[in-house]
Amino acid sequence: MAPRRSSAEQVAAWRGLYRADTLLFTHLDNTLRTAAKMSYFEHEVLRALDAAGGKLRMAPLAEALMISRSGATRLVSKLEDKDGWVVRTTSPADRRATWAELTPAGRTALRTAEPVVDAVVATFFADHVPGEELARATRILDRLADANPNGDGFDCGL
Repeated sequence: MAPRRSSAEQVAAWRGLYRADTLLFTHLDNTLRTAAKMSYFEHEVLRALDAAGGKLRMAPLAEALMISRSGATRLVSKLEDKDGWVVRTTSPADRRATWAELTPAGRTALRTAEPVVDAVVATFFADHVPGEELARATRILDRLADANPNGDGFDCGL
């Protein structure tokens, strides 16, 4: 079977998505580093743990972050050492399972970062797209993500 070719319109849409994502990520990462003393990926670990009630097993954390288990382990180790934002624990019921747990210091760091993230998202993203277009963009991006699951464990980040 011959390889499929993308149309000029498809390539232009993909390039626009790539360009916007790269610029938005860079603004967010740089601003978080300056204002909250954390990287985007560190923020995402704290956010994922907070969203899960403060505690997650390492494998689901890696899945939520779309990174490898070793990448998640490296990030959690870094956050353990960085002001104690996260600790790793084991369960007496299953000592093979390692959990990452958000500490009070990590929760405080996340709360410090939230207004930074909100401001960057508003300034570089939401302020430029009206509500009905945001809703349509959300549907399109969700459809793309659903059509490209991370079932084979590829690493999107670290």
